[in-house]
Parts: sequence; C-alpha cells; structure tokens
Amino acid sequence: MTPEDIAWLRTPEGAAACVEAADALAAGRSELAVIEALRRRLTPERVRAVLALLDGRRAARAKCANAGSLFFDRESAEQATSEVVARHTAARFAGASLVADLGCGAGGDALALAEVSTVVAIDRDPTRVALVAANASVRGLGQRIDALEGSAEDALPDGVDAVWLDPARRDEGGRTLDPEAWSPPLSVALRIALGVARAGIKVAPGIDHNLVPPGAEMEFISVAGNLVEAVIWLGAVVSAPRRATVLPEGASISGEPDTGATPIAAPGAYLYDLDPSVGRANLVDVVAPTLDAWRLDEAIAYLSGDEPRESPFARRFRVLAWFPFAERRILDALREAGASRVEVMRRGSPVETNPLEVRLNRALSGRLASGEQPWTVALTRASGEHIAIVCRRER
Repeated sequence: MTPEDIAWLRTPEGAAACVEAADALAAGRSELAVIEALRRRLTPERVRAVLALLDGRRAARAKCANAGSLFFDRESAEQATSEVVARHTAARFAGASLVADLGCGAGGDALALAEVSTVVAIDRDPTRVALVAANASVRGLGQRIDALEGSAEDALPDGVDAVWLDPARRDEGGRTLDPEAWSPPLSVALRIALGVARAGIKVAPGIDHNLVPPGAEMEFISVAGNLVEAVIWLGAVVSAPRRATVLPEGASISGEPDTGATPIAAPGAYLYDLDPSVGRANLVDVVAPTLDAWRLDEAIAYLSGDEPRESPFARRFRVLAWFPFAERRILDALREAGASRVEVMRRGSPVETNPLEVRLNRALSGRLASGEQPWTVALTRASGEHIAIVCRRER
C-alpha cells in the first residue's frame, strides 16, 4: 500500500469497499470473485489496496482487539507489538511530557503510549506514517499522536523527554542477529536513549547480556508461555537489574541475575518448568525460594520440590518416576501408570522430542478421555546425568 491508498481507504468509498469485500469473503465467496466484483467500479490499484488492508487486518486479529477497524498491511501487522505487551511497556512512560516512538511502524506501541502521554511517532517509511495516523484517528487519539516521516537518527523534536526505540532487525536476508546491523544499530539506539530522562529499547530476546550497559534494566516478557519481547530500560524507568514479566497475568519478578545460591539435588515430588522469561532473565535463583525448590542442574531452568507451590512463573508437574534416559524404561513406566497419551519436553537434552513422542504414542496407542490430561516426559540433566522424568501436569 501507499500513503495515497491509505488516504482513499479512509474515505467513505474506500471504507464501503472494504466492508463489501470482507462480508463477501466471510460469506464464503472466493477471493477471485470478490476481485471481479470490485473491479466493476474500482481501479486495479484500489482493489489491491482493499485486499492488502483485509489481509493485514486478518494478520492483526491475534494482536489487537479491534483489528477489523484498524489499518495494517500484512508486513506491518506481523511486525506490530500486541496490545497486551504494548500497554505493559507503555505504563513505564506515565508522567512523561512527550514520548518519541522511533521506528513506530503501524503504531502498535504508539497507540498504547498515547494512553499515558502525548506521542510523536516517527518512521522513515511514509506508508507506515500514514498507517499510524489512520490508526490514531480510529482510536480517537489523533490529538495525542503526531505522526512524522523521519529517521531515528534525526534530532529529536522539541519537548521530547522520553524515547521508545524499536530498531528494525531485518535485512534483505531476513532477521539479523547482529545488533550493529540493526537500524539504527544498538550503539546508536543507546546513545539516543541516554540523551533523555527515560527510555526503552526493544531488542531481540536472545540478546547478549554483555551488550546491556551498566545501570540499565533488562526485562524479558512472555505471553501465554511464549517469550515475545525483550527491553533495555534506561534512566528514570529503571527499577531493577533484571526483570521477568508474564502476560496476560501481569506478574513480574525482579532482582539480581543468578548467583548460584540455589541448592542442586535429585528430582523430588514435583517438577517446575519455569517460564522462558525467567530463564532468559537469569532469575532462576530468585524464583526458586518462592517455590521452596532446588535446581536439578546448575545450567538448567527446571526446579524441583516436595511441596505443591503455585506460581505464575512456573508450570507444576507431579513426578511419578525418574531414571537415566532409556526409551524402553520410559515406555514401561507410562504403561504401568496407565497412560494413553504422552507429551515430551526437554531442557538440556540431546534427544529430539518429536520423534520420541511419536514413537511413544504409537506404542501406547490410546486416546484421551474427555478432559483428561496427557502424561509428560521431561528430558533433562540432573547433576550432569541425562535423565527422563515421567510426570503429569497439575498446573
């Protein structure tokens, strides 16, 4: 799409064409039939714009509550921050006078930031600028978001006292892992961020901790058990060296990175599979005491304990048996327990889980009753030994 396409899509004629096409597709008409119907009165360029918008809205459904009325193309929808994450990070900017959202895309973060402050949303792509302006209007935030074309490396607009940066992490070959190949490079983003009172830089969750400057906070955010975002916080918004946040629950835990203080012992009555945000934040030693738990291995983010503790930072499994890894022994233990289906997970194990799961389920050849939980086999290390833990999820 182009800025001209977006301007037309916001007109009554463009909006009516989108509704007509969306209704026809929802009723089961083929895309070809919809295209033919639209072409009777629209130019090919406008037909393509309608279909691109509908495609973007479909891609954004899982991220935005009212995606069906917002403006995206597929690429901007796939790159957009989900609302639950955007609102969580935006909350840190409450009290800022003017936040610069640098690399704003279609405005997923800008919309959330505008709920707590006024925002200047800047992107070098004029189509993205048009998208964020359209989305601000849809949300009734047009007076709180000023959408501008420009580069993150340009001088900040007057009055900016806070910055949110989302460096582009893709090139022609796809996603790039080198922070200095991002746009802007991480070193440049840090320089910009350190020039204002408060700032956040969205980075790849796999970032090397050594790249985080002293005095900054590193936060890792998961949604429904999936690690989705990492943020380097700087300035007045820093609250701890490391933080792990679990959404949509809104639970957060912080502290110093792992120190090796948690004891190491063999599996007990329960296995705790930690949320990935905890492991990436190196906060296993912070979570362990809250579960009255110990480590199985110094390098593995599994914990074990003898009491059934509940935590938003871990899934709890009741341990039936554990032993050195042997596929035959796993199958015997599952049959003895009356298991009909099994799921296999691993941390620190060289065994491929999918083929093993297929073989075990083929041997069990059973079906789960309504509401029945499958059994679980956790492959991991305990004090350096490769083991299997047969267990069942309780939470």
